[in-house]
Amino acid sequence: MNIWKTTLLLVLLFTGITVHAQKVKISLNSDGNLTIWKVKAQAEIEHPSDMMTTRYDTRDWVKATVPGTVFGSYVLEGLEPDPNFADNAYKVDKAKYDRNFWYRTEFNSPEVENGERVWLNFEGVNRKGEIFFNGTRLGLLDGFMHRGNFDITDLLSKNGKNVLAVLVHWVGTPVPNYASPTYMSCAGWDWMPYVPGLLTGITDDVYLTKTGEVSIVDPWIRSKVPSKNKAVLSLQLELRNHTDIEQKGVLKGIIQPGNIEFTEDLVIEAGKQRTFLLDDSKFSQFIIQNPALWWPNGYGQPNLYTCELTYMVNGKASDKQNITFGIREYGSELVDGVLHLKINGEPVYVKGGNWGMSEYMLRCRGEEYDLKLKLHNEMHFNMIRNWIGSVTDDEFYEACDKYGIMVWDDFWLNSNSNLPDDVFAFNMNAVEKIKRLRNHACIAVWCGDNEGYPLPPLNKWLEEDVRTYDGGDRAYHANSHSDGLSGSGPWTNSHPNWYFTKAPYGYGANITKGWGFRTEIGTAVFTTFDSFKKFVPEKDWWPRNEMWDKHFFGNSAGNASPDKYFSTVEFNYGKAKGIEDFCRKAQLVNVEVNKAMYEGFQHHIWEDASGILTWMGQSAYPSLVWQTYDYYYDLTGLTGESERRVNRFIFSGVMLIIV
Repeated sequence: MNIWKTTLLLVLLFTGITVHAQKVKISLNSDGNLTIWKVKAQAEIEHPSDMMTTRYDTRDWVKATVPGTVFGSYVLEGLEPDPNFADNAYKVDKAKYDRNFWYRTEFNSPEVENGERVWLNFEGVNRKGEIFFNGTRLGLLDGFMHRGNFDITDLLSKNGKNVLAVLVHWVGTPVPNYASPTYMSCAGWDWMPYVPGLLTGITDDVYLTKTGEVSIVDPWIRSKVPSKNKAVLSLQLELRNHTDIEQKGVLKGIIQPGNIEFTEDLVIEAGKQRTFLLDDSKFSQFIIQNPALWWPNGYGQPNLYTCELTYMVNGKASDKQNITFGIREYGSELVDGVLHLKINGEPVYVKGGNWGMSEYMLRCRGEEYDLKLKLHNEMHFNMIRNWIGSVTDDEFYEACDKYGIMVWDDFWLNSNSNLPDDVFAFNMNAVEKIKRLRNHACIAVWCGDNEGYPLPPLNKWLEEDVRTYDGGDRAYHANSHSDGLSGSGPWTNSHPNWYFTKAPYGYGANITKGWGFRTEIGTAVFTTFDSFKKFVPEKDWWPRNEMWDKHFFGNSAGNASPDKYFSTVEFNYGKAKGIEDFCRKAQLVNVEVNKAMYEGFQHHIWEDASGILTWMGQSAYPSLVWQTYDYYYDLTGLTGESERRVNRFIFSGVMLIIV
């Protein structure tokens, strides 16, 4: 044995430190080492039962990206031209993808010890997924937030090779609100094109886990902060007994930092799943003195804790769960009719942006979220609105926790006067969303509907869902632009003076104050030339033409008033000599308007204004409007080489400004 390993083991032995193992997830994603997924249209498979054996030939299937979408897989395999470029996204034969598809893979059985159970887990399929394992139908996932947790112990192949197949049902049209719960922005909006297939696919992680006789389900740590030098925790969890006999076990937990340990004897009846609550009435260690509080960006550090839980049966670990959480307490109040958010007793002035999507084909994964959220942090933002709940990945919320970015989190309803076709599936997915995400410190508000009120019965259902499954720890706000909010919009550029006048127009407001809390306000924001030339063919660079409109600088983005923006660039800085000159001058308009927009609200801080969220914070598609940084991560303002070029332009005698 290596001498350093020997030394470490001796140190751990004599200092009494325990090494805690983590619950192992065996990835079945396509980027892992175990699985190669294939995909093929359901209509092209005559005998689906044939695919359930390992002898089935998939050489004429398309290699699939999991997690991802059907259309995204075809693009990655080079079977469709790059939809980012030119008008390629509009030329795709939608009928090829607007239908059901089969996914299929094979993988080897994991080693299974006596008493262990093997679970097949799905985190999301859009819009529905029928799961088959070695020819047995395990069940239906109904909605893109519906988790699957299937016991496959007795179905594992004796020869070690297993077949997993998923029939993924197409989302269907129209989307808002009929197809919800789904990615509502996949069709019919003014900032990204219709996505062929409507983001149908296995859109989140697939993996195996192993447990013993009892599983830990949805552990949830809550925090109350009566003062900044004291916090009170509570732990709620469910135990699920997979056997036909009563199980007596011990729950062990350790919270870090602080090395806070606790144990509790818990008994779970045969075949049952039920809830247990541990709080400070029995565990004095749940009262934390001088806690490291979680604060939003600009108000302190976004400190995080971990809690490792182990349920022991007969001295052996039956299941393990690890939770990351922040100690914080949200609050809200109406001040002269304006919504004000609080955290840990302190009022928070909200600054941030809306995210319509992370990426229009769901290709944003893993560490890319860290980069996106770091940029928001460095822009001094402290909130992101997850618009119509179109971001579902855990990595998004983990990065928000890390960088102190609060989340205004929408459910999947737009102001259309119709209910989802299946309100029961919608509500089940809403409960799933709350239970999956409630440990995240970043979530500050749950919101029912974009620019409207959820129709009966959903509004009351969502309100009760939040009260029951989140304990009311965050506010439920039914309408994204009313009830203490100052409306939506406008989404076009105005003269800087306008943002300081009383009062900037806000569509849908039902308060008399002008600035208030605005969850959407924006301006057309043209990209840099370095980015522009990546998605627009050179023949279409200049003058302005229909190709620009394919990237939403024209009638397709009427709310952005591209004509007004274009004329503002010319009026302020002179007629452009070409596209590179126009992009350079456009950056000045971007800075001038956005600076005034934020400063206009901040000029009225606490007198009236309590928050501003720009439309939009980042770009999900190579777009010419609504972004603080573009699809290729170039900031749409004065930075780096762009700033040096603009400075040369300014000091050439055209004009002198102070930024």
